[in-house]
Amino acid sequence: MKRILIVDDEAPIRHLLKQILEAKGYSCTLAADAAEARACLKQQTFQLVLCDILMPGELGLDFVRELLAEHPNTAAVMVTAVDDPMVAESAVQMGVYGYITKPIERNEVIINVANALRRQELEIANRAYREELESMVADRTNFVIRLKRMFEQLHSPQVAEELIKKIDECEQPNRIRKKLEMTILFADIRGFSSMVSAHDLEEIIDFLDAFYGSVSKTVFSNGGSIDKFIGDEVMAFFGAPVAVRNPSESAVKTALELAESFQELRDQFSGDSHHFGKLGIGIGINTGQVFIGNVGSEKRYSYTVIGNAVNLARRLCAHAGADQIFTTEKTISEIPGMVSSVFVENTSFKGIPKTVDIYKIAPI
Repeated sequence: MKRILIVDDEAPIRHLLKQILEAKGYSCTLAADAAEARACLKQQTFQLVLCDILMPGELGLDFVRELLAEHPNTAAVMVTAVDDPMVAESAVQMGVYGYITKPIERNEVIINVANALRRQELEIANRAYREELESMVADRTNFVIRLKRMFEQLHSPQVAEELIKKIDECEQPNRIRKKLEMTILFADIRGFSSMVSAHDLEEIIDFLDAFYGSVSKTVFSNGGSIDKFIGDEVMAFFGAPVAVRNPSESAVKTALELAESFQELRDQFSGDSHHFGKLGIGIGINTGQVFIGNVGSEKRYSYTVIGNAVNLARRLCAHAGADQIFTTEKTISEIPGMVSSVFVENTSFKGIPKTVDIYKIAPI
C-alpha cells in the first residue's frame, strides 16, 4: 500500500484529501506544518508528500526543497490556493510532480497523485538501473545495450544513439552539455482541467495515454526529443543532440502534425463522450540560444534545455488559444514559404526582458 503524507495547516483540507485518497486505497498520514511533517518522515517512509505552499512558519516550497534533497525516493505534489503560473513553474523546476489548486477537486487530486507515483516509480527504477550500469565497467557491451534501452524511454532512437556514443567516448553522463541555437515547442491541452472534475477518470487517463503516444511518435519522426510531460502539457526540442537540417522547420512541421492528430484524437473520443469534443490544443514555438545537456548530480540528472528561449516558448503556448500555433518572428524567418503566418500582436510577458511580436501560423 502506498503511503502519503499530507501537509497543510487547514484541518478541513487535510481531512478532505485523506478521505479522497484513502477511498482509492492509499494510506495517509496528516501533518499541520513542516515541523510535524519532519517528525513523521523520521518515523516512516512515504512514497508521496502533498504539501501546501503557504503555511505558518516555514513555507511549503522550502520544506519540499529539503524533502527532495534528503528523500530522493519520495515524490512531491503541491496543494495550494496560490494559482500563480510563476510559482507553479518554480515548483516544477524544483522537482515537484504536480500542482493542485484549491478548492479541491476529487478527480484532479486522484490524477495528480496517480501520475506522481507512476513517474516516481519510473525515476527510482531508472536511477537504480543507471547506478547498476555505471558499475559494469568490465562488461562494456552489456553496459551499452542496457543503457540504450533506458535512454530510448525518453528520446528517439537517434538521440539515444548519440548519448550512448558520447558516454562510450568516456564523457561523464552529467557533463554532456553545450550552448547552441535550437527550437523549442510547448503544447498544452485546452479545456482539460475543467473536464477532469466532471468526467470518468479511466477515460481521461486513456485519452492522456493516447495523447502522449501521438506526441512522442510525431516529435521523434521529425528528429526532436521529448523533454518532459507535465500533466496535459508537453515540452519538446529540436536541433540537438542529433543535428537536423532546420530545427525551426522540424518544430513547425511537428506542430502542424500535432494539431491534425489532436483533432483526430478528439473526434475518436468524442464518440464516447461529448466532453472530449470541447478540448483543444495550444502550441507555442520559439527559436534561440539555449543551454542543453545533462543537468543534476552524479546520481540524479536529466537531459534538458534551459534559457530565455525556452521560457518564451512556454509563454507563447500559454498565450495561444485552442487549436492555435503561436511563434516568433525569429522562427518565421527560418522557414520562408513553408507556412502562412499572421501577425497577432506585440506584447510583453513576465520574465521576458523585451516585448515580443507574436505570429499565428497555419498550413498554406
